[in-house]
Amino acid sequence: MDVARNYDRICRRAEGLLHPDATEAEVLAALLGIRMLREKLEHDELKLTTLARTKKITWARIAQWQELSGRQASERRHLQLQRASTRPDGTAPATQHERVEYARGLRRRRAERQWALDHATRIRRVAAQLAAVSDLQERVDSSHEARIIRALRHGDESPPQQAQPESLVWPKALRECVAEDERFRRMPPPLVDDGLNDADWQRRQQEADIVHRLLGLIGYAANVRNIELSDLPDLADAVFDLYNDAQQAEARNRR
Repeated sequence: MDVARNYDRICRRAEGLLHPDATEAEVLAALLGIRMLREKLEHDELKLTTLARTKKITWARIAQWQELSGRQASERRHLQLQRASTRPDGTAPATQHERVEYARGLRRRRAERQWALDHATRIRRVAAQLAAVSDLQERVDSSHEARIIRALRHGDESPPQQAQPESLVWPKALRECVAEDERFRRMPPPLVDDGLNDADWQRRQQEADIVHRLLGLIGYAANVRNIELSDLPDLADAVFDLYNDAQQAEARNRR
């Protein structure tokens, strides 16, 4: 009751009906109270609406008592409350902004995969040339990035004498992906008859997955921190040009 009286007094002061004027702390406390009350009422509304539906009360009758325009408006209201309500595990549903960003991320990834599929021949060629560098792993393990990683792991101490050399994994992953692509083209894996998508669509998605991963692995070599290719200028240019074109396409998709 004291909270309610204080809240009413602050609102009357805000309307100029009482003096002295409300303090800053009182105004902010009143706003917090409104937010907490709104959340409580919305949570209770969700529980009562759910209870009404379990008792077979129609959406039309619920809408009448909610003073909404009709059945659809009442259903939409219930759905909105469900999305805003805290889940049983204590987590909150994604906000509208988070859902929008998630949808944008999906569109960007689809666009990236499609770009990779459209440029599959070029990606395969550059990936094969890079994977064919005989001392690829040694170049990567002596790179600036590798030295930084070793320093972070060991600090000022030298690595143990018995320890195996710490190799960065992307050169191995690149070669494995190139081999996977060669197997895919030579003997494609069987398709799954899901009754929804035709064989050509499934095959394109399988190919897009592989060439998109190849493109991501090539991206490591586009940064001189990760590998030194100055003695292989043609390969270095091919890697950089491919990576740059992919980045420009991604930038266009963000607009």
